[in-house]
Amino acid sequence: MTASGCTASVPDGSGAGDGPDGGTLRVGQEYDLGTLDPQVLTSVGDKQMTTNIFEGLVKYELGGVNVVPCLATEWSTDDAGTTWTFQLRQGVQFHKDFGELTSRDVVFSLERLLDPALASPNASLLSSLESVRAEGDYTVVLELTTPDPALTDKLASSYTGIVSEKAVTEKGAGFPRDPVGTGPYQFERWTPGQETVLTAFGGYWDGKPALGQVSYKAIPDVTTRNNAFAADEIDMIQVTDPDILARYEGNPDIEISSVPGLITRFFGMKTDVAPFDDPRVRKAVTLAIDRDAMLDGLFKGISTPATGILSPATNYASENLLDYRYDPAEATRLMGEAGYAGGVDVTFTVPNIDRFTRPATVIQQDLAKIGVRVEIRVMEAQSMLAALKSPEGLQMFILSRGQEPAPDRVLATWFSTDGIPENNWARISDPEVDQWLAEATATLDEATRADLFGKVQQRIAEGNAYYYIDHEDFLFATHSRVKGFVGDPLRSIRLDNVSLAVD
Repeated sequence: MTASGCTASVPDGSGAGDGPDGGTLRVGQEYDLGTLDPQVLTSVGDKQMTTNIFEGLVKYELGGVNVVPCLATEWSTDDAGTTWTFQLRQGVQFHKDFGELTSRDVVFSLERLLDPALASPNASLLSSLESVRAEGDYTVVLELTTPDPALTDKLASSYTGIVSEKAVTEKGAGFPRDPVGTGPYQFERWTPGQETVLTAFGGYWDGKPALGQVSYKAIPDVTTRNNAFAADEIDMIQVTDPDILARYEGNPDIEISSVPGLITRFFGMKTDVAPFDDPRVRKAVTLAIDRDAMLDGLFKGISTPATGILSPATNYASENLLDYRYDPAEATRLMGEAGYAGGVDVTFTVPNIDRFTRPATVIQQDLAKIGVRVEIRVMEAQSMLAALKSPEGLQMFILSRGQEPAPDRVLATWFSTDGIPENNWARISDPEVDQWLAEATATLDEATRADLFGKVQQRIAEGNAYYYIDHEDFLFATHSRVKGFVGDPLRSIRLDNVSLAVD
């Protein structure tokens, strides 16, 4: 098996093509930087940056979800599926003169991920990893306690990006905002609330990338972001409004990339506090939402109604689980039965991003009809994520969850008791679900995995702790001078082959 190529502030008003050789690509983002430490990040904006800074042993192919080589050129496993051996690419350099990647950096990275002192929200995903050792400079051996059929998917994910042991040791607490990886672009600087800048890494093992710089502009307000794109102040944005999409599609100087996303937009209810500790209230909420009207009115075909917890393209995704009929009369009856005939007040926390604020308003209006008086509280996205993970959590919230082809990460963190509070924001705790997940993620038998994952999805759907709205299409608009961008179902914004045409 051989590998194919992997793949802070620009002054205001600087245009594409200005700056270093290759020009500066300006990407408009919903989120400001939270952390660029791959082993602790959770937000999509951080992942979109780190995917160009860090690399893993393997990666997903550009534009797709097949696993292909990256820092490892080949690998093998024993018959039991518990010993994995990876051969590293030789001569790979870390950014900023931090030396050559060796097997010791891989061992350090994976052990660091699992170290309780790091408190990584992703550590449980590699809980089957018993040990990792170096055999010489370019061979790494992973020993598992049980088989992990999703191991290569996990090793292709952002959180298993390989870090420099020397850089982490020297930078300490400063590493998350001054990271060092092996990817085609290296961190340059961060201006809080404004932008994060990456520059081309001339020592990249697969050749210096075409772009000179990438400036990720933090513009959470969608109107401001779209205006900046229209004014040619940024080169690329994600499109979430069908009316804006229609306008761009009629412009010959704008190109649209559209890919069905491995993602589910949802709102959640914290199940360990009133009123959502009562399953009758959660059921009433599902009956009060006119989902078809919401999707038709807001998104007009740029997403598909959620058919279950997982995107249909995810392995083992169950369909036809959701009882989302619109029945406000039955919802009102259930509210009365639960003791809320006079209504109830709830706080609905929403990130300051239009793909969430717009459906939140519709949900507020629908729930008012059954006596659920919703106060919408809008928060900055990173602050909201921190609040969700706090011991107190949030009473009601709206977000989306990206997925990989293997469902192990999402199901095992979102619904397991061990996932509270880092990932299990609804505070679901079901011993039987925990057991099913433990068995499903540790067997190589496909039929058993399908059966157990199906049971998990059915049980969680019946509990109604989450209301699954839709699966979004990932739509990106670029000015026509941007060449080579390939969208993917993971919303990665990989810049492997991206360049800027010279005017």
